[in-house]
Amino acid sequence: MKNVRAKVDSVLLATTHAGFWAGSTVFGTFLITYLYAKGYDAADVGLVMALMSIFNVIAQPLWGYIADAKMSVRTTILLCLAAAIPLVAMLPLFARTTVSLMIGCCVIACFENPLRGLLDSMTNQAESRNKYIVYGIARGCGSFFSAIASLVAGELLNQWGLEWAFPIHGILLFIALIALLAFSGTECTDGAVSALPKEKPGKADVKLSAVVEYLSKNKTYLAIFLSTILLNIGLKAALTFTPVMIADLGGTSAHTGYSMAVNTIGMLPCMMVYSWVYRKKVMSNNALYMLACGFTILRIASMAMVTTLNSIIAVQIINSLSYGFLQPAMICAVSDTTEVRYRSTAITLVASGQLAISGLLGDYVAGELVEAIGMQPMFWICVVLSILGTAAYLPVFRYTKKVKGA
Repeated sequence: MKNVRAKVDSVLLATTHAGFWAGSTVFGTFLITYLYAKGYDAADVGLVMALMSIFNVIAQPLWGYIADAKMSVRTTILLCLAAAIPLVAMLPLFARTTVSLMIGCCVIACFENPLRGLLDSMTNQAESRNKYIVYGIARGCGSFFSAIASLVAGELLNQWGLEWAFPIHGILLFIALIALLAFSGTECTDGAVSALPKEKPGKADVKLSAVVEYLSKNKTYLAIFLSTILLNIGLKAALTFTPVMIADLGGTSAHTGYSMAVNTIGMLPCMMVYSWVYRKKVMSNNALYMLACGFTILRIASMAMVTTLNSIIAVQIINSLSYGFLQPAMICAVSDTTEVRYRSTAITLVASGQLAISGLLGDYVAGELVEAIGMQPMFWICVVLSILGTAAYLPVFRYTKKVKGA
């Protein structure tokens, strides 16, 4: 019975992931469809998504630094959740004019998007303190319930109207907030249980200049950062333009929901497989990262080859193989190559690179390429970038070999 609280914490953290990722997926999936329905064209939508990415490149590492230096990661996440819920609910008001839409979406990006990296950081820390918490399972639950939310929301929005995506988002994020409020942070590593001391704000030994200097000089970390950006350009383009491709072929919001459900349904089992294989030392994290790179290349290439509505929906399953291995392998690689006191910033900076730099190139620049050369050629360019992203990770192999030889 002494481990009950630690076990409950593992469920609460998984519930936090489930609520956040389900709500975030509903928002991200149907925002583009909603804006098209409101009369915004591809250029407007691409610009909005690009601006959200730009604001995120500042907001996400800033919140990561705050979590490292000023307050606990949990408190930082709670603040962002509390702000994101009402802001997204007001998006239909923002959407009345192009200027207010852009301002509203940029403010939303400052609170909603950083939650991704912050949750990853918190789960990574909690996993080292509580043997019942497994990143792959907690994060996988987020993906699994994203699939369910996309499927259900697609059907509901097809009947009720696309504006209902934003209240649904709020309900799901509220569930995440409640679960995180109940999370205690109980430590349980070898059977012994203890309550972790409360993290105190104002950690004076972690200065922003020191964080920037440390990460900028960490060549292995920079290799992971570059690799992640290059791999995610095509993944982001696929996520953004799948609803467009579906709409062009006569699909509805229900088809978009089916597509996102297929896209995420396999992530939980893939992340569980990753956790089992890595913990049992069947494969190293570097080998699993390379496997994820192969799936990523295949994922992007498949988008360049599909031509029918059913085939577009079917190939989304490859994303589960790509993201299901790539995300936990990336978090593990960052954790292995950075000091604990800088880790929240390091993880959120990679996450911001995924959303901001990769998002900017995968949304706005990719949109320009689609207009200039077409959808399929754009995806083939992204395939080349993903191959370069695979090669960019190679210095991590040398670092790992050096550490093991030391």
